[in-house]
Amino acid sequence: MSRKSNLISIGDLSKITGAGIKSLRYYERINVLKPAYVSPDTGYRYYTLDQSHMVEMIMLCIELDIPLSEMSKFVDNDGTMDLIKFLKKGREIAEKKIVSLKKGLELIDKAEQQIELAEQHNLEQIYTRKIPQKNFSTLPCGDSLENIDRMKMLKSYGDISWAEDDFGFFEYGIMRKNDMYSYFIEIPRKTENQETIPQGIYYCIQLEESQIENAAEIFKEYISGEFLAIETEIFTSRQNVNKPVNELRLINL
Repeated sequence: MSRKSNLISIGDLSKITGAGIKSLRYYERINVLKPAYVSPDTGYRYYTLDQSHMVEMIMLCIELDIPLSEMSKFVDNDGTMDLIKFLKKGREIAEKKIVSLKKGLELIDKAEQQIELAEQHNLEQIYTRKIPQKNFSTLPCGDSLENIDRMKMLKSYGDISWAEDDFGFFEYGIMRKNDMYSYFIEIPRKTENQETIPQGIYYCIQLEESQIENAAEIFKEYISGEFLAIETEIFTSRQNVNKPVNELRLINL
């Protein structure tokens, strides 16, 4: 009993750390937190108070999405941990997660900016806005939307090799140059079948249904010759996934 007097029960460890008893037993099974003492008579598990710090470390791993399998690599069978190596690995994983979270916040910012822009105009109201130069990966489909091979285009998205720095919000949809159509997705760098759309002032309109085939008629007062029309889904404050709002854009070439 003298040994047990310096230990705490699994229940007490659970109360101190906030980790559930089932979780503590799971940590034992995967060899990241062995009890300091297991009673041979009752099978009850006991821990040192210092092991509460290890539980906090485990919970931090969970919070940062660091796989506990990574942690177990640094723990010997006798429960000894190479803490320096583990912390170095943990920092590496956490820093990658921080980068990912920052990029996720950038995506949220872009979506909010688009919503704010969309809310400035009513449906079926023509307006102008400046759009920067963009690169599109395209799949030409001739002079009719019926020729668009959507499945082939979707597959081509998966074939694009995205770098970590390319994470972001990219446009996709249908592009029309005069009477020739293409399916497109915005890309951050050069690829095959790339087309660059020009920077400039575009005539725009928000519509609940695809109208790119009628772009010349919708913008007839503004067309002066050859034109480029782009139709892409946009975020709105109350997004209907079954009936998204499209922004139809046109610029004279």
